Amino acid sequence: MTAKPIVAGLDLGNGYVKANINGLVRVFPSIAVKQFNTGHHTPLTEDELGVFMKDIINQMDLSFSSPLVRSTERRLFGERALKSGLNLEEFDVFARTGKSEVDLSGVLALGTIAADRLYEFYEKNESLPASGKLKVKVDLATALPIGEHKLHAKTYRQKYVNEGAPHIVTFHNFERPVHVEILFEHVYVANEGESAQYGLMLAKDDFLEMIRREAVKRFPNGELDGITGKDLVSAKNTLGIDIGEGTIDFAVFSNGKFNPDASSTMNQGYGSVLESTLTKLQDEGYPYKSRKELSEFLHNDPSPFTKRKWTHVKNVNQSEENRFGDVVSSEVSKVFSRVGGFTEVIFVFGGGATPLEWSLFQKLQSRVAEFGDDNLLPIVYLDSDFSRFLNVQGLYQVAQRLRQAADSGVKKQVVKAK
Repeated sequence: MTAKPIVAGLDLGNGYVKANINGLVRVFPSIAVKQFNTGHHTPLTEDELGVFMKDIINQMDLSFSSPLVRSTERRLFGERALKSGLNLEEFDVFARTGKSEVDLSGVLALGTIAADRLYEFYEKNESLPASGKLKVKVDLATALPIGEHKLHAKTYRQKYVNEGAPHIVTFHNFERPVHVEILFEHVYVANEGESAQYGLMLAKDDFLEMIRREAVKRFPNGELDGITGKDLVSAKNTLGIDIGEGTIDFAVFSNGKFNPDASSTMNQGYGSVLESTLTKLQDEGYPYKSRKELSEFLHNDPSPFTKRKWTHVKNVNQSEENRFGDVVSSEVSKVFSRVGGFTEVIFVFGGGATPLEWSLFQKLQSRVAEFGDDNLLPIVYLDSDFSRFLNVQGLYQVAQRLRQAADSGVKKQVVKAK
């Protein structure tokens, strides 16, 4: 059974997947586990389907037939993966291999879309498909780090397009497998950070007001009085610093257009802070096995019984954050030396922005001041809770326009890659 084409913006972050499919936003950890022993599998009963569908991302058991996924093992996702006790498959923030080259990207992208299709079918029919098969056509916008985009975007896009053939995702949660055939009709691969700027440009009034307040509070003498949030996001020459878990992208816009020559990627992100903290704690005998486990511990309020341990872990992590802030600010100086004379606004955002703010913001201010005391340059530092969605919202806006552009006969080279 084929549904009408869906529109999908997928931000496959090193820490979390952010997906916007037909306006429905889902967020879940960028992890999976491979299953090598599936003999203990107990299929769901009909009475259990409703509960499963409400938490499908965290409960699904999938296999893949796709050029995006080379291995054939079944995989678990989300909370079920975390609690399985099996070795986590997660993006290696220190590896030289990029997102476009590892199975996990395809696993997460295809799994998200397949989950959406099956969920939609169940919501309408309150049953699984009698044929055991569903089909879906997709208009997709996704992204790669700027450095990786320059080398691999074209090949990555071709894997999705798959010469017009479908990708097959199989659910193994039920008495009979359910196959979802996914056909990508239109695909755009953006630069990370570039797509976030599109999200800023299309921000709603509440978000624009937050942006204005964030900029103005850094200038207590009234230098930015009268400036609006729209003024800030509409600036033609900007630097966006997108702090992810595995990379930091420095996205430069010149005269309102993305400038790939001046933009760059730093192949470390907030995940490297967590990895360094994890190594030190493991040397001290702490039992944490993954940065995801460590991150969950740090971001939950401690109980009276864990307060002392939490404080020690927090102190170790802050020491690593401060060291990493020096590295990032040094990298900003390199970018600023190329485009600083033209830059009007700096935006700092992403999932790693808030944890680093206490250390990084002052370092950025000092770097900017090196280029002249009269340089009225707002640094808009956006809270991670809001800004982690900028990339996916920008990607969704792009995906909405792909079919219209193709149908109107506008011929564009969707992905430029060397």
